[in-house]
Amino acid sequence: GTEGHPVSYKLFTIAALPQSAVVSIRGSESMWDWMVDIQLWAGGVLAQLVRAVNPFGWMWTPILDEMVYFINSVQSEELKDVSYYRYTSAFVNDLYAGFDGRKFENLRVTGASLGGGLAILTGAITGASAVSISGLNAMYSRRTFDPPITKEQLDTRVFNVIPDRDIIARIDQPGMLYQRTQCRGPKNSLFACHSMWRSLCELQYQCGSNGRPINCWCTSKYGYPAPLTNGTLTWEEACADAPE
Repeated sequence: GTEGHPVSYKLFTIAALPQSAVVSIRGSESMWDWMVDIQLWAGGVLAQLVRAVNPFGWMWTPILDEMVYFINSVQSEELKDVSYYRYTSAFVNDLYAGFDGRKFENLRVTGASLGGGLAILTGAITGASAVSISGLNAMYSRRTFDPPITKEQLDTRVFNVIPDRDIIARIDQPGMLYQRTQCRGPKNSLFACHSMWRSLCELQYQCGSNGRPINCWCTSKYGYPAPLTNGTLTWEEACADAPE
C-alpha cells in the first residue's frame, strides 16, 4: 500500500534475525525533492542566519526553536502536504505493529541528504534508531513537526554523519549524537562534500573496512589511495570491470 507515496523507501529484512530490519529512505533526486527540503527546513535556516549576522547571536540560541515554530506556523497547512516523514513514520509504526506475518522489534532507519533528514525525523518520532549521512538536522525545527519532537528524542535516537564543508548537513542544529568527518573533495565545488559515496569512502579510509571490499569509486572517482590487497588480485584487476 505504499505505491502512491511521494517518498521512496525500502525495507531490508535479515534472515538470521527475523525480528530485525533496516528501512532505507531515498535522498534528493528531483527538483521537487529540493523544494521539500526548502519548505520543511526554511525556518531552521532563517534562525541560523539570525544567529550568524547578529553580533550577540549566541544569546538567541535558547529561543531559536520558538522562533522557528512561529515562522512555520504561518504555513502549517502547506507544510502538511510536503511532510514526507509522515509516510515513513507510519510505515515504521506498521512494522512495529506487525507486517508480513511477523512483528519487528529491532528497527534501524537510514538515509542520506533529504533521506537522512527524513530518517532523523522518523527515528525520533517512532523510537527506531536512525543513522543519517549528510542529513538535515532538526533541533531548532523540532516543534514544527507533527507530532512535535522533543530534545530528548533527538539526543538519544538519531546519529548524523556531518562531513566538513557540507552545507546541507549544517542546516539546523544536530542533537548530541553526531560525527564530523573530513572531506577531501575540491574546495572550489559547493556540493563536493555532500556525497554519501564520498562519505562512505572516508569512513572506510579512516576506520578500515574490516575485511569488506572497498568501492572502486573511492580510488577512481574520489582520489583515495588504492587499498592493500590480499595477494590474489591487484586493485586494477579487481576494478577493471567496475562502472565509472
